[in-house]
Amino acid sequence: MAGSPYVKCVGPSYHLADRKAAVQTAVNCYPMRLDGDNWMLAATPGEVQIADLGAEIRGSRVVNGRWFVVAGSTLYEVTESGSSTSRGTIGSASGYVGMAHNKTQMAIVDGGSLYIFALDTNTLTPITSEGWRGSRDVHELDGYFVFVDPDTDQFYLSAIDDGTSLDALDFSSADSSPDDIVTHHVSHRQLWLFGDLSTEIWIDSGDLAFPFVRYSSYTIDVGIVGPRAVIRAADTLFWIGKTDRGEGLVYMASGNQPQRVSTKAVEEALRASSDLAGASMWTYQIDGAEFVGVTAPGMSSTWVFDAASQQWHERAEWADGWAPLQSGFVTSLNGNHYAGTSAGKLVRLDVDANNLNGRPLVRERTWPHMTHPSAEPITYCGVELQMKTGSGGNVTLEISNDGGATFGPPLLRSLGAVGRFMQRVRWLGLGTAFNRVFRIRCSDDVPFAIHSATVDTL
Repeated sequence: MAGSPYVKCVGPSYHLADRKAAVQTAVNCYPMRLDGDNWMLAATPGEVQIADLGAEIRGSRVVNGRWFVVAGSTLYEVTESGSSTSRGTIGSASGYVGMAHNKTQMAIVDGGSLYIFALDTNTLTPITSEGWRGSRDVHELDGYFVFVDPDTDQFYLSAIDDGTSLDALDFSSADSSPDDIVTHHVSHRQLWLFGDLSTEIWIDSGDLAFPFVRYSSYTIDVGIVGPRAVIRAADTLFWIGKTDRGEGLVYMASGNQPQRVSTKAVEEALRASSDLAGASMWTYQIDGAEFVGVTAPGMSSTWVFDAASQQWHERAEWADGWAPLQSGFVTSLNGNHYAGTSAGKLVRLDVDANNLNGRPLVRERTWPHMTHPSAEPITYCGVELQMKTGSGGNVTLEISNDGGATFGPPLLRSLGAVGRFMQRVRWLGLGTAFNRVFRIRCSDDVPFAIHSATVDTL
């Protein structure tokens, strides 16, 4: 196929319900930038199970090199090998728990109760102070544990460096706009109080009466869709916003201003959620990329933003159709990344694993529409992929001649027996079409990467 034109086969996910407008997919693979302006399509990590804790993973946190996980009603300390030690129990057995730590303690909240774990004595204590009002999450800033009184505009603090001590008078209100605080987060020693339709930023002024004050009387006219729809990543905050004009845009904080990072495709996927208030996010950093995952009930995949390349891809599991990943609560420890599932499994994200804990890791890339500028039919003599070969397995090519609405049967090609690193992956005599879409898939338990492609046409 010498002299064939080079095709930009590496790209992000960007598909719409109107298939004629946009049809690209990058599922379980993502555009990775190499030196200069060179790109490749790299596979996302597989998963290797390290433990089964037997109950819903509700929260995970690393504290000074120690890894703590709440599964069901039990707080476990877990090692990288997967061994676990019970460190106590809490009064609830399901639903999200917030976790934060200071120098000597870890705070755990489940909405109605607060527990303080002493890191030196390994004791877990329920807190029954009159100053405790409940909170769906907890964060630490300058030694204070910060809580939000549910369904109000009030937030309150523990004593400095002591989560067991709460004064009922140590509270204030985010009341510059008439909405309640939905959730809160901390970034750059700033306390972000996300309301339904607005956001306030507070800082520690050091005042002895109450240490936090509103930053420059500052209010952002963008709120948040739900209590878990915010994450700190790439040295800033990302969240799924809500305003009095609509909801479902993903924002990044840029100089304390919301900057839209979602695409129309991502926003269309979020609108399809059956419960956007139940959206959640995760993040981790690997191979020069910093990933921010966004998922919500009813979505068919987890959309992932790479803060390094500023591009989106998807992660999903295949079972007669795409479904979001089972894993969440991504936690980093000693250079490795771990996640938990609602079924109680703990898995390690592993770039050398090409399956999801024994389930197929299906990698898919759908190219953009291939059309002639004059709308004339194109005859395709062949397609050749330059991709990782020599580890066994197969790849399939599926062809759509109606702009991506339907695809023909998969055309199988070998990725080369073990050691055949120069295996050619090509398909010849592919017919004629006005608007063609090519879809590449690999379901085998083998490495996957696409470097480039050529298409030979008449």
